[in-house]
Order: sequence, then C-alpha cells, then structure tokens
Amino acid sequence: MSAIVVGGGVNGLVAATYLARAGRKVVLLEAKDALGGACATTTFATGFKGPTIAHALTALDPRVVAELKLARRGLKFAVRDMPTVALRADGKHLVIGRDVRATARGIAAHSRADAEAWPRFRRELFDLARAMRPFWWDEPKRGWNLPPTIATLRRQNLAAWLDSRFESDAVKAAVACDASGLSPLVPGSPLLLVWRGCQEMCGLQSAAAIPLGGPGALVDALTAAAKVASVELRTGAHVADILVKDGAATGVVLESGEEIVAKRVLASLSHSQLLATKAGRSALGIGESTALERSVPAVASAKVLLALNAAPNFGGSPSRGRFLLADKIETFVTAHAASRAGCMPEELALEVVVPTAADPALAPMGQHVVSIRIAPLPRHLAGGWDAAKAPLAAKAIAALERCAPGLARHVTAAQVLTPDDIAKRYGEEDEVTVERVMSDWPSRILTPIKGLFLCGAASEPVGAVSGRAGRIAAAHALREAAK
Repeated sequence: MSAIVVGGGVNGLVAATYLARAGRKVVLLEAKDALGGACATTTFATGFKGPTIAHALTALDPRVVAELKLARRGLKFAVRDMPTVALRADGKHLVIGRDVRATARGIAAHSRADAEAWPRFRRELFDLARAMRPFWWDEPKRGWNLPPTIATLRRQNLAAWLDSRFESDAVKAAVACDASGLSPLVPGSPLLLVWRGCQEMCGLQSAAAIPLGGPGALVDALTAAAKVASVELRTGAHVADILVKDGAATGVVLESGEEIVAKRVLASLSHSQLLATKAGRSALGIGESTALERSVPAVASAKVLLALNAAPNFGGSPSRGRFLLADKIETFVTAHAASRAGCMPEELALEVVVPTAADPALAPMGQHVVSIRIAPLPRHLAGGWDAAKAPLAAKAIAALERCAPGLARHVTAAQVLTPDDIAKRYGEEDEVTVERVMSDWPSRILTPIKGLFLCGAASEPVGAVSGRAGRIAAAHALREAAK
C-alpha cells in the first residue's frame, strides 16, 4: 500500500482520490459505517430528511469540483446563490443579495447613509478577499506578500470596524453573522469576514448553495470519484494508532489488531486529536503537548432539525434564503461571553435554512424541513447538555416564532444535536483563532512525524466543508514521495 487515509469525511475522500489519481495505491479507513462525517443527509423523522450539520455549502474548493469532475459524478445544486435574510422582530427584514443596488435599496429602510456606504464596503471587502486567495486557496508563490490592509485588520476588532462604516444595527448584525466564529471584540475578528468573502460557490464569490439531495449528495459524488480512481474504501475500520519507526510513519493499527503498512499516512485529525495517539504523544515536544492538552474548546455550536406540516412564513422574504437571527452585533458579543463562562446565552444567534423550499423531495408533499444552526454556545454547559437539550430547542423555536408567526404549532418532530452530541459523533469542534486563520498550510498539515500529514477540517483556516485541506495535504505527500 502506498498511502493510507484515515477518515472518510469530505477532506479524506478528496485526499485519497488525488493520491490515487497520481498512481498511488490508496486505502481509506472510516471508523463509522458510512462515509461523509458531518457532511451528510439524514432521516430524522418519518419521511423527513435534513442536513446533519452543514446545511449550506459556502467554501467548496472550485479546483476539487473541477478536477474531480464532481458535476459528472452527480453533484447538482437546488440553489446556487441564496440571499441572506436578516430577520427582524419588527418585520423589517433585510435582504442582502447578489444585486448590490437592490440590497442598498433594502438597507435604505434602515439607514440612508448605510445604503450609500454598502456598494463601497462590498467592493472593498471582495477586492481584499480576492487578493487573499493565493494565501487561503493554495500556498502562495515565492515573492507574494500579504496585502497591507491585513496587518491593520489583525489589530482591529469587527465591532469597531463595522461601526466605522455603518450606523444601523440591522446592517452590522447581518454582516457580523459571517464572522460569528469569534467575538466581534477580538482583535483580528474582521479577518473571518475576509475569509468568507474569499470563498466561491458555483462560480460566485461569497455565495451559499444547497446541493440537490442535501449535503450527502456531495459525499456521494466524492465517493464516486474515489471509486473511479480505484481507492479502496473501508468503513467500520477504526484506527487505534499510527505506527511509527525511527521518526517516520509506517502505517496504522486498527482496533481489531490488524496492521496496515504504508509509507504515507494522511489523517483527518486535529493536532489535539493527534496528541491522543501514542505516535502523537511520542513525537510532539513537551511544550506543544502541554499547550494542546490545555486547548479545550470553550465555544461550540448546536444543530436543530424541525419537521413542519406547513411552510414557515418569514413575512414575505424569499423562502430559499439563508435566514439570520441576531438583532444587534452585541448579540454575538454577549453570546460569546456567556459561552466562555459555561452559560446559555440569553439571546441565541441563529442561522436558518429551509432545504425543502428548493428541494421538496426531502419531505412529504406540502411539508417542510427547517435546519437551524446555533452558535456560539458553551462547549461545556453548567448543569450539562443532556438536561438542556429540550430547552435549547424550545428557545430556538421561540426565537424564530417572533419572526415567523405560527411556526411553533406546525412543528411535528425535532432532532437536536447539542455540542456534546456533535463531539461524540464527529469529534470536538476546533475553535477558531486569529492565529489559525493566518497560519500557512504547512504549519497546519505537516507533523513532526515524517510521512504523516493532517488533512481534516481542523487543517483548514476556518472549519468548513471545503476539501481544500485534503487536496493540499495530498500534494505535500506526493511532493515528499518524489524526493
């Protein structure tokens, strides 16, 4: 065997396929009985299917889509460019779409000054984001330098940055939703907004798209690409440890005791998960090991899927939108502070999608699925998450009810995944930091063990369904093999 890929999520499938396309004999090992990880479409109630975690794609690597011919493998989109709809309790919902002038007209209902500022802000943000693509999309070529504005944004926080451009709470809160991984008061938090603007979906900058059939359709297309490339796919194969000899990876050992030998191992692990292996503990230095042991995530997210017997009514807003619920930028500030203190935020920040508005086959005729992502939340809640599961769902539904009257009485079933549930099923969410966002690819992918590369979501600048880490990790592995 030339290479082993540990983990059958999006990045693992991408890494394995690129290695196999380069002529390597590759086996992919997935501990669960199905591929895809958190990028899956699940049946959560009779006749209802919904996105397990990721409910919209915003960062899928265009090179992966083109080079692995995912469109030919069945990847199609129900929606290619969802508008962002900032829901307001007063019913004056703000729609931010591709048409800059139409968006500005909508903003004018909240602030004429902000309406005039919007086109300039959007243009500056998108120009800066495109300039950062060599850094975030690939390893920059020699001689490339960071744009000077980036150094300024590393010192500034998002709240101050947006205050200098807009006066309306509605506009500032809507924009801040795309940078909610950090508190708006953290220096460098505007960089998350630039990273989001850097992404491209379906050929459109900063778009959000929904695959036909849900996110699991992406996994199906990647699995088909892996099979065409002759990747050996093994599910139910739990890797117990990575084999190392003389400082170099030599393969893996499964929980069953089976050993698989290879000169290259690409693992969908974070550095902290690597520390949990014997190989990782022996290879990492004392300082790095101690730091990783202390880096317990304080902030996480939850997911709620609702089955409805009628369409939700968001006051005439486009049903195929990405709905955001956070009245003020302070909503994120207080939610982050509460989460770090281990407390439930008084006001939840929600991102909501109605997949059935574009893909009716996900539910029985005339019925709908509502997918809700709640973040930030405390990773470890005082009193525990088991007791808070039902209250969290009720709190999220009540918040939505204020903007979609009557929604609660149409709920027929619900599935709630708390931060505990997500960690148990898919591993701990790696917390976003400015240092991670601005670190280079080698620092996130390479390890002290020769022949061992990290290729999971934790190797991305920001956790997202991308595939880019898998592609770049495979390139590093092939480069090392050619030496």
